[in-house]
Amino acid sequence: MEEKTAETGSLQGSLRKEEFISTRLKAALALKEERKKEAKIKVVELEAWMVKTISEVMIRAMEEFKASFKMRNLNVGFGQ
Repeated sequence: MEEKTAETGSLQGSLRKEEFISTRLKAALALKEERKKEAKIKVVELEAWMVKTISEVMIRAMEEFKASFKMRNLNVGFGQ
């Protein structure tokens, strides 16, 4: 009888240890998933920023091109 009681106690101790480990692993996994979500959000934000920045640069380049084209036309006009 004492043998079964000792075995039962040992099994209960092992079960508590496994539950503790399982809880810690679940917490670590949840933290990892949260960081993954945060990283995805940051990537989306950076992609949006890149698109906006590229658009702004393209607009500036077009304005400068138009201005240089007007200057060339002006220079051609004076050259004639």
